[in-house]
Amino acid sequence: MEYLLQLLLLQLVSPYKYSRKLSAILAVIWTIMWIIGFDGAYNFSASAAAAASSTATGPARMSRSIQRRLVNEELSVCQNLVPSPILEKFVDELPIPKSIHIDNGTQLTLGAYKITQKLHRDLPPTTLYAYGTSSRTATYPGPTLLAQQGLESYVRFENHVDDEEPLFTVDRSILWANPKNGGVPLVTHLHGSETESASDGNPDSWSTAKGEHGRTYVSQNHTYANSQRPTLLWYHDHAFGITRLNILAGLVGFYVIMPPRRDDPRSTATVLDDQREKSPPAAWLPKEQFDVLLLIGDKQFFPNGSINFPNVGDSPKTHPNWCSEYYGDTILVNGKVWPYLKVQPRKYRFRLLNGANARFFELTLSDPRILPLTQIGTDGGLLEKPQLVSTILISPAERVDLLIDFSLVPVGTEIFMNNSGAAPYPDGLPSLSPLGTKLVMKFIVVLEQQHEVDPATAGHDNSTTALPAIPSVLRKADPLVSTKDAYWRTSNMTETDDDLGYPVDDLLDNSIWTDPVTVKPVLGSTEVWEFINLTPDAHPMHVHLIQFRFWNQQAFNLSLHLQGTCSFQRPFPDPSSCFTEEPQGPLPNQIGWKDTMLAWPGYVTRILIKWTSQDGGPFPFDPTQGHGYIWHCHISDHEDNDMMRPFQVQPAGGH
Repeated sequence: MEYLLQLLLLQLVSPYKYSRKLSAILAVIWTIMWIIGFDGAYNFSASAAAAASSTATGPARMSRSIQRRLVNEELSVCQNLVPSPILEKFVDELPIPKSIHIDNGTQLTLGAYKITQKLHRDLPPTTLYAYGTSSRTATYPGPTLLAQQGLESYVRFENHVDDEEPLFTVDRSILWANPKNGGVPLVTHLHGSETESASDGNPDSWSTAKGEHGRTYVSQNHTYANSQRPTLLWYHDHAFGITRLNILAGLVGFYVIMPPRRDDPRSTATVLDDQREKSPPAAWLPKEQFDVLLLIGDKQFFPNGSINFPNVGDSPKTHPNWCSEYYGDTILVNGKVWPYLKVQPRKYRFRLLNGANARFFELTLSDPRILPLTQIGTDGGLLEKPQLVSTILISPAERVDLLIDFSLVPVGTEIFMNNSGAAPYPDGLPSLSPLGTKLVMKFIVVLEQQHEVDPATAGHDNSTTALPAIPSVLRKADPLVSTKDAYWRTSNMTETDDDLGYPVDDLLDNSIWTDPVTVKPVLGSTEVWEFINLTPDAHPMHVHLIQFRFWNQQAFNLSLHLQGTCSFQRPFPDPSSCFTEEPQGPLPNQIGWKDTMLAWPGYVTRILIKWTSQDGGPFPFDPTQGHGYIWHCHISDHEDNDMMRPFQVQPAGGH
């Protein structure tokens, strides 16, 4: 057994890895040893670590820092983690985060705290970082912030995390905030918002509990214009180089821009009548406890309840600790492992957010023939028309707005939300999608029951009577945007691998975060951005400040491109063109207003950006001022390792 353990250790930490197949075989052996109780499979002994080190020579020899970590800590290897303890599914009820109104003109102070929280009935409390108005009220996810379209809101984000180091291992071979005096750098970004740069949560605007600041820090007081359409946004940490660590640690929360009330004289929203909330609100939309927000993600656990995060990277010769994608074997919804929700036989609205580091979800219900999904919205608000779908593909940071009618099934029916998304997406490795990741949560249809009403959302119609039919048109169509004079920007998405084929980084235009700004859009202009994805993975691309729309996507021949025997400048079907088809329209998950767009491997994905507020008018602030904005892949493991670039909006007047 000790010999097998040493062989596994050598395979996992040595640059001279043989193959992912051998890695997987050894991981199975490790898992079996762990299940039958072989101590060395869980806590690696100093002798095993020393043996592995002494048998390696030259570049394969482990650094002293890795040796010390093997002696003193559990070895957690990227994409070869010890399985989580076996946990019974569907024993915890889905929690609903408390709501706080921030549409009253007063500032809310929200702190980040170190807490412990029960994530499963049979799992000891888990150490987390979490948002709250105090350490006592801090939770994962944080409180849901309720804003109103057209009314500014004010939030002060404070850092009360006193740790000397982040909760998980920091890889110092990649650029990160690296405060001189220690501590945990934090900065909050409101994802999907039209926000002045000082409040946008730039990665270099971090601060620590000791008062140290990043180079673009302005203030902990953030102002949000709420000038865009009513929708679900989310707030999360965005500190430079450790976003993946702090999001996984729990620093996330919902942010809802509610429709403006017609009778509220404070509202400055410039919106069409059909976007204004009627009194009572639009009758066909489920309200209050029937409007449920779902944060879906994945984690891996140790038996003591702590989160298992890699401390050995998949290319340790280059990056000792960085893992190209973190995948957990356990699915959580709103901070509970595989929860259940009791629902009444009526329509519900579910607003989903993928809060995972890297996992994509392909969501279905256990019998979609009987219980269809009706998608009514996406990142940027309502769709023009509802669409019936059997599967929901949602990549990290995307949101989907759904209706499900549980009156179509008998009381007592149990419905499961399942997941078939591969990891990495779209091709995947079976070992990274174990059985536990195939289940998300369970719905149980029950007769009418009393619900605890959240005072923050009370006052809406709480009737359980049948709702009117979903309208065939949800809102007025968006005006067409001409691309005749649009400025085109092309970005090559590349992956660099080590000599054994393990990822070292993913880059945009072969540039890193600290390289000079090259993207300088002009205020009021129209641009077409095209992402040429030369990597094997799909990437959810997020652009700060703006809501945009999908234009088209087009497959290309990667082999011919790499050989240099074709051109992207030649249109299909020219024989010298790299393209293998005509431009194609959107998939269901690409329709509507978006702030995060999936760029498929082997495709050129094009998005249409108009550098105005979502309604087509001017921003209620000057986006040309300040330190600018960013665009990046929202696989947080990628963005932390330089798949992130700045842009600076220029005043109107030219390109």
